Amino acid sequence: MPNVKKPPPYSEWLLLAALAGLAVLARRAGWFLKTNDMTIFMQWVQQMQDAGGWRGIGREIGNYNAPFLYLLAAVIYLPGSLMVKIKAIFVLFDVLLAFFTYKIVALRFEDRRVPAAAALAMVLLPTVVINASWYGQMDAMWAGFALGGVYFLMRGRPWLAVSFCAVSLAIKPQGLFIFPLLLLLALAGRLPWRTFLAVPAVFAVLDIPALLAGRSPMDLLTVYDLGRQAEHVPALTSRAPSLYAFIQAGRRAETVRVLGYIFAAVVILAILYILIIRNIQITRDRLVTYAALFAIAMPFLLPGMHERYFFLADVTTVVLAIHKPRLWPVPLLVQAASLICLEPYLFGGRTPQMLPLTVPATLMLAALVTMLHHVLKDAFDLESHEIPDTPEELEEEISRPAGERPAPLPARRA
Repeated sequence: MPNVKKPPPYSEWLLLAALAGLAVLARRAGWFLKTNDMTIFMQWVQQMQDAGGWRGIGREIGNYNAPFLYLLAAVIYLPGSLMVKIKAIFVLFDVLLAFFTYKIVALRFEDRRVPAAAALAMVLLPTVVINASWYGQMDAMWAGFALGGVYFLMRGRPWLAVSFCAVSLAIKPQGLFIFPLLLLLALAGRLPWRTFLAVPAVFAVLDIPALLAGRSPMDLLTVYDLGRQAEHVPALTSRAPSLYAFIQAGRRAETVRVLGYIFAAVVILAILYILIIRNIQITRDRLVTYAALFAIAMPFLLPGMHERYFFLADVTTVVLAIHKPRLWPVPLLVQAASLICLEPYLFGGRTPQMLPLTVPATLMLAALVTMLHHVLKDAFDLESHEIPDTPEELEEEISRPAGERPAPLPARRA
């Protein structure tokens, strides 16, 4: 049998470089597209310039928290087109997403090829490309730190994990979508409660420059007040593929909004309750699974969501598919739903040919049901077995005395 000649080593590097180049070109193509959101950010920069550049961080400008204003202030002192400068800073956080994707996947695969492919998939993901470079939004900022929090949870670094999640929350309130995972780990005894002290500490540190510049402490404390945020999204959904795409509330919108907050809290707490009473061993694979579940469930159940608030779901489900390939339909459903919702922004407004919002909402509902079925089946399936993540976990499981090993009932052990 003739020897099969291996391709030269540089072939792989050329292909990786080509894919990375395509990721750059995809972003470059949208840099001069001016959306409504980008117009608003440019107005904020102008207001900061009028307030004296860096001194503008002490003013109440926009409805984002102080860390975002720091970035806009930095833009003032960079050369070049204002719109390109803003988008370039947003794109830097696409790199942060790719970095933590690589690190998370590398915890499972020793070969660098799989983590590198995962990182490239992340920067080539359509919604990631569109968000910063075309749409002119900054969701990679808070999602990147949330993904970093998941990585440090998988590494067993609780203080760093909570700190990264706190930075995510400090950047945008949607960082809250990762906090049910922290609560689950704390209730399960896997995360010390004292690590939550990192949340106010991170907020305090990040707010110091704004306070020194004259910003009101009360203004910073109430920037995420529901009243202040809801007034920017008066409808129950703003093109979000959520539960409220199926609801026509009419004059009862505020009543439905309140009930929506309560319903979302009940569902999330019910999931946590089931996982706690089943005494599930939270492995790294399950960490990724639960992070993806909450990233879908939270914006789907909460009222007043924008379509881009599913960005963390877009990101975490890609990592999920690598950790649990049998769940490959989930990222496809989530990505399809998110892309359909972006139609008006990609094509300059609504047209009769565009699909109704119930279509992407149905796709997102299918993704959520798939995730819930998998998680609950995993919790109640007492006979299946999941291989421990690391040799250390396997050795610990084997070395335990027979009397200390979990019985088949009433809880499952991985």
